[in-house]
Amino acid sequence: MLAFVVALLVYMYIATAGQLTRDAATAADQEYAALERAYAEGGIRRLNQEVVERASRQGPFLYMLADANGELITGDFRRLPVTPGEAEQRVDFQFEREVGENEVDRGRALGRVGRLLGGPILLVARDLGDNAAIVQRITRVLYTVAILGLVLSVASGLLASGQAARRAEALSNTAHDVMAGDLSRRAPVRGAGDEFDALAEDMNAMLDRIERLVHTTRTAGDAIAHDLRSPLTRFQQRLESALDAPPDSEADRNALRKAVEEADKILAMFQAVLKVSRVETAANWRFEEVDVTALARELAEFYEPAAEEVGLSFKADIADGLTVMGEDGLVTQALSNLIENAFKYTPEGGRVEVRARAGGEHFIRVSVMDDGPGVPFEERERVTERFVRLESARSSQGVGLGLALVSAVARLHKGQLELNDGLGSGDRPGLDATLVLPRTAPQR
Repeated sequence: MLAFVVALLVYMYIATAGQLTRDAATAADQEYAALERAYAEGGIRRLNQEVVERASRQGPFLYMLADANGELITGDFRRLPVTPGEAEQRVDFQFEREVGENEVDRGRALGRVGRLLGGPILLVARDLGDNAAIVQRITRVLYTVAILGLVLSVASGLLASGQAARRAEALSNTAHDVMAGDLSRRAPVRGAGDEFDALAEDMNAMLDRIERLVHTTRTAGDAIAHDLRSPLTRFQQRLESALDAPPDSEADRNALRKAVEEADKILAMFQAVLKVSRVETAANWRFEEVDVTALARELAEFYEPAAEEVGLSFKADIADGLTVMGEDGLVTQALSNLIENAFKYTPEGGRVEVRARAGGEHFIRVSVMDDGPGVPFEERERVTERFVRLESARSSQGVGLGLALVSAVARLHKGQLELNDGLGSGDRPGLDATLVLPRTAPQR
């Protein structure tokens, strides 16, 4: 900023005061050159005549013609105001000259002086007159503006640096409070829309995610313990019962078989946890174009017999040409989880529908809808977290990771999972679980 002000002032000086000075010097040079030609053509007599005539015009030019020793021949001065050198030179001098009885004209002149062919000395200068006053005034104004600009630049710099220091200190204090354990602390956003606000918003988004992950970590242990208690208790009871009972190969085999089933459920839970963690860390996934239309139709065909077995009405409406960039297995897993979740919570005689549509030019929407009990509005964000199961779902099998995995897959693919009311009404609104994913450019 300061450099710009200095450059602007220099330009203004060159364009105003500098131009006036250059114009005066150019005019004096032209006048000197004309008299030099007169001397070359007619000698000292012709030159003297020209100087006398020009000096008598009372114009802006000042003249003096002297002999080789500097003695006055004719002109506006009694003696040379400057000492000439061997070669022509530019001169800038203060002068005094008598213009009447007891009246002296003082001023500043700019011109040229030199010896003509080693002989007489000729001085031609332009009286700057009002130009000098203008130049002086312009110079004074520019100096004043330069000083004010410097003061304002320093003041604004100190103010800006102070504000930046305070904003940086606020961000630093937020970071220290979070490191001290206050995960609810957030960086202040002033609403100025500057880089600090952008940094604070990014920092707050990061802290929101960290708080969610820490909350999930803190509650995961309790949730795992709660969900593992029943299968582990049954596992222990069956093994103890088999040990306490009299030897019976068939009964022992049945006890072992049931124990293996409980162990399989425990392993399935841990595998689901590991898969959700792997999806959330976005580790080693290779994205390629996934034909969601074909995938959804295959899943609909696969789950239609299962719906008939549990007494559900199943319908699929899949649009053509739906593709995304993603991981085929994860997209398949996410849609399967949504369909199985609908089957699990929709009572016999209910309806389940799968719809896949383009959500404009940039997204696709794959919805799995049912007319089951649904999810209360205030619980919809929470049910996508790990190990969260509503009280109404405690009686059914599951560990609370189905929607968590779908939500993680959506985030990995830069999409989202939306939960809304489904096909039902009243006390049984159902659930509409919609996976929204970025769409690849349609083929032309």
